[in-house]
Amino acid sequence: MASPPVSRVVWIAVAAVAAVTLTVLALSGQRPDPAGLARFEAAGVMLAIEPTRVTAVDVRQAERRWRFHRDPGGEWKVGGTAPAPAGAAQALDDGLRLLHASAPQRVLDRAEVDGIPMTEYGLAPPRYVVVVQAADGTSFRVEFGAVNPQGLAQYARVAGRDGVVLLPRFVGRPWEIAIGQP
Repeated sequence: MASPPVSRVVWIAVAAVAAVTLTVLALSGQRPDPAGLARFEAAGVMLAIEPTRVTAVDVRQAERRWRFHRDPGGEWKVGGTAPAPAGAAQALDDGLRLLHASAPQRVLDRAEVDGIPMTEYGLAPPRYVVVVQAADGTSFRVEFGAVNPQGLAQYARVAGRDGVVLLPRFVGRPWEIAIGQP
């Protein structure tokens, strides 16, 4: 029994779409991006250093200092020899990933902050400072200040950049956990 002509046209159209899709996959080596979805691109304040390349982290708070080193096996050590507590090791990895990936909520340029004392942002002195060192000698420094009035973001200053950034609060939280802050 012969198929009705409309069914045959639909079948040919479906086969043509499938053939085009398979051809795109074969030629590009990847599937096409679904409409409206973009590939993830890191947009954090620490873009120059991949988190996996970090070999040392210093966290300073007032006169206190915590020094963490990552051994060749990827394990975090405190002061170079003692294993970092499990919570601190995870917090270090999370903090590095968030500094690299999470975009600031807002960047206040120099003109916006000129004339306003850094104490207003909790940055004179900062609440704590994080200094990251990569295997190739590249370093990164960020000073964390006060949490904004809504409690959802935290003021920060990145070495080598003018102005103040407003980072999501979850970016600063792992550093507090790493040094045992409640």
